[in-house]
Amino acid sequence: MRRKRRPRVKNLKPVDVEAWLAQHPDALIECPHQPGHLKLTPQACAKRYLTANEPRWANIGAEPFPVFVFKMNLIPCRKCKVGARMAQQHDVKAA
Repeated sequence: MRRKRRPRVKNLKPVDVEAWLAQHPDALIECPHQPGHLKLTPQACAKRYLTANEPRWANIGAEPFPVFVFKMNLIPCRKCKVGARMAQQHDVKAA
């Protein structure tokens, strides 16, 4: 018998995303290589770039499906000039 899940955070206030983006226009950047106009923080862009260039994610072979999908999503980030610039600007460690 499963136990009832308890929420981790109590009294969570809803956030108006459009208002927050209007107040912080430089908080998110649009990725030029990912489909769907992906918006992410500069730190997340730098982390994706550094992770994509790690040797352990370089070879794509017969892995479990979630690992394969993760590696395929990092391929456009390997030679990204925006990611390289963000990695130089921000002190971020790869995942």
